[in-house]
Amino acid sequence: MANRTVKDAVTIKGTNPQYLVEKIIRTRIYDSLYWKEHCFALTAEHVVDKGADLRYIGGVYAGNVKPTPFLCLILKLLQLQPDKDVILEFLKQKDFKYLRALAAMYIRLTFNSVEIFTLLEPLYADYRKLRYMNRMGQFELIHMDEFIDSLLREDSYCDIQLPRLQKRQALEESNQIDPYVSSLDEDLDNLSESESDEEPKEKPKPLTRRRNRSRSRSVSRERDRRRGEDDRDRRRRHDSPEYSRRDRERAREKEREREKERKSRKKDKTKDDEEREIEESNALRAKLGLAPLER
Repeated sequence: MANRTVKDAVTIKGTNPQYLVEKIIRTRIYDSLYWKEHCFALTAEHVVDKGADLRYIGGVYAGNVKPTPFLCLILKLLQLQPDKDVILEFLKQKDFKYLRALAAMYIRLTFNSVEIFTLLEPLYADYRKLRYMNRMGQFELIHMDEFIDSLLREDSYCDIQLPRLQKRQALEESNQIDPYVSSLDEDLDNLSESESDEEPKEKPKPLTRRRNRSRSRSVSRERDRRRGEDDRDRRRRHDSPEYSRRDRERAREKEREREKERKSRKKDKTKDDEEREIEESNALRAKLGLAPLER
């Protein structure tokens, strides 16, 4: 039947490979339209075509638990159990990123811990974007390195319970795997070398309080000296012969004119005040029926 594992399949983690996917999700996959239309009688040679047609990854979504095509193809790979060389070719190719993600998920489910770390950690250098469909049926944007990191760190992903993975530190201590070397280490080393080559710039010495006080005193003395010189120059010009008698007469004439203007302004103001008082008195007398005052 189409939903059975191939006869010569090897048990994984002591069980049928399809049983790595929970029963309720397997049932939903078997009942899905994508499984019936695209995965029925699908062989290992044709899985690559379906993987290349993928446009997003994810587990189940919506209220009635619909499986994504990515999840359906994962179950189909577990059912077919293709050769390891085929899966490695899926992983090494760079043209179809969702096919690479499919191979990475299958490796995480079926390979041992040493092979998982050895094969998946180089994909940290792949920063291509992936569309991920969440439980609400909405797309989220992630990157390939985030996807690989989730496979190595999370207990479940895409609604599949991931098999237990040995600690990397334990594998390093038993010499089964080399210590991890990040691709950023070289950049950090170059950055530290460039910083060490730069000579430190000498910082200007801050002025002490005593120097600040002496500077402020000198500034105030200079200002007072300039004011004194200006006053002396003004008196010198006033006492000099150039400041002639005609200039003095002209200044006195201007002062007389200013005095006349002040007196005339005061007189006009007094007259206006008297007129206003008479008008107010006449208005009051008119209300009382009395004769107005004469101006």
